[in-house]
Amino acid sequence: MTYKTTQVVLKEKFIGHDAKNLTQLDNVLNAWAQQGWVLNTMTTTVAGNTGFGGGDRTVFTLVFMHQ
Repeated sequence: MTYKTTQVVLKEKFIGHDAKNLTQLDNVLNAWAQQGWVLNTMTTTVAGNTGFGGGDRTVFTLVFMHQ
């Protein structure tokens, strides 16, 4: 069995908590699935406001496995 780890960072809107680019996460998951990789584990970490004009960031760490 082989494992692959990747991260996807989604930026939240400055006002509110609605991820602008959730489709980016979908695209990464689907791209690896098309290559035969299966999502094994997913964790999230939220980083606070990153400065003027920036909202929170959610970091998804994805671990895929392939047989």
